[in-house]
Amino acid sequence: MWKTSNKIWIITTAPLVIVGLGFIIFGVMASPEALTDDGYSLKNFYYFMGGSFIIFPLVAALGVYYYYKRINDREVFLINEGIRGEAEILSREQTGTYINEQPQVKFKLLITTTDMAPYELEHKEIVNLLDMGSIPEGKKMPVVVNPNNPQDIMLIFD
Repeated sequence: MWKTSNKIWIITTAPLVIVGLGFIIFGVMASPEALTDDGYSLKNFYYFMGGSFIIFPLVAALGVYYYYKRINDREVFLINEGIRGEAEILSREQTGTYINEQPQVKFKLLITTTDMAPYELEHKEIVNLLDMGSIPEGKKMPVVVNPNNPQDIMLIFD
């Protein structure tokens, strides 16, 4: 589960919003005749910059929040509603992709559950580099399968 502190949103977004409010205040205080070096209205420039410093960070923070909420909702759904089973690792290989210095591994799995016939599946997963030695071919691991989409699984690493 992805968990982040609510303080992170305040620390990253609030300073930019405060700067944006400052630009808007400067826009209100600016003389209508004042121009930028390019000859545009300074008042409009301050309003545009203020709006940008308020809207873009808020949209970005909401986008990140929504992204991680979807990930958490999927994991919660699989844990609560998923079909428990077993995945046997038929093969594994690194894809060459690293995320936060952790390798992405492509597994070929044999999924066995009580509700479905056994089936093979290719699944990519980011694996802790220290756990690579503990997941050899032939190992059986717990798995949770989405009842609506058997291709959507979550491996349970011990």
